[in-house]
Amino acid sequence: MRILNKYVLKNIVTVYLFILLVFIGLYLLIDIFSTMSDMLKAKTPLHTLVAYYFFMLPAIFMRVGPFSLLISTLYVFGEMNKTNEITSMRACGVSTRHLCAPVICFALALSVLSFFMQEKVLMESQKKVEEIKTRFIHKDNKDNEFSNFAFPYNNFIFFAQKFRPKEGYMENVTIFEEDDKDNIIKKTVCRRLIYQPANWKGREVIEYNLDPEGNIFGKPVESLEKEIKLSGLPQDIISRRTIFNQYASLRTLRKDRKRLKKVGDSTLYSNKTIDYHSKIAEPFSHFFMLFAAIPFAAQIRKRKAALSSLSTGFIFGFSYYCLSAFSIALAKSAILFPILGPWLAPLFFVVMGITGFYMLR
Repeated sequence: MRILNKYVLKNIVTVYLFILLVFIGLYLLIDIFSTMSDMLKAKTPLHTLVAYYFFMLPAIFMRVGPFSLLISTLYVFGEMNKTNEITSMRACGVSTRHLCAPVICFALALSVLSFFMQEKVLMESQKKVEEIKTRFIHKDNKDNEFSNFAFPYNNFIFFAQKFRPKEGYMENVTIFEEDDKDNIIKKTVCRRLIYQPANWKGREVIEYNLDPEGNIFGKPVESLEKEIKLSGLPQDIISRRTIFNQYASLRTLRKDRKRLKKVGDSTLYSNKTIDYHSKIAEPFSHFFMLFAAIPFAAQIRKRKAALSSLSTGFIFGFSYYCLSAFSIALAKSAILFPILGPWLAPLFFVVMGITGFYMLR
């Protein structure tokens, strides 16, 4: 790497770390003030709060990291343009595209780091966050009613038409049991699944044995009451389901898609496909946003580089997330193909970046 590339990259990394710390601090302050009343009511110990916010850091980084990199790159290139550094480099025969290369590599490295954190760190850290929140801050959803509630547990998949955590029961529950090879071997239908101290019991239960193709064989077994292999309080199940939906790894989502395909639920399978591809695209938002913005960053010539970079960063960041949310909503409404929804915004920004590099002189 040339000295000029090292110089540009060093400036961007320094500014990036500063902006990242600022955004993380702001995020923590906002969360502290929004939950302060609950913390005071619960008299949450200080060491518990420290652990709570420590385990939140991976999720915060995933949210503010891309925007921090975008702002820092726009700022550094704006300052270099303002002091005519880029003009001097170009006069010495260094192309603008060449100066952008190490920054793009840095964005890819951050994307890979985000992908690793998503797959290996995020699920466990959020489990700790939800556990502390439920036990010490008392911010749970136990008074809500959920319709079409689905969640996995060990080698079982639970589908409930209605779930009322406060009363501690589920209605019209279907349970699929899998073997070690992910084949569905049993289907259990309960009129009602009721939580009792230390266990869950099903009422009006019918059990069906299934062959490898998913067809019923043998005679169904009926019982008025049967203990179901499920543990945890109703609010624990809500937390488990929330964490699973938001922070499940790609491997888990692949397995879940396979399950849903076997079950034959096309709507849930389509939504899970969208979640799967969103999990791939989200960590690489560092790269996609930067790749589209950096050709424009190299041309910022305004005197107030900080203000210009901040406004341009907001425009690019807001546009990316709005387009991403809109395309995913279209995909979940079956207007777009499930695979296309999560990738529409990244593809658009890649095309924008290629066009910008082509126009660079």
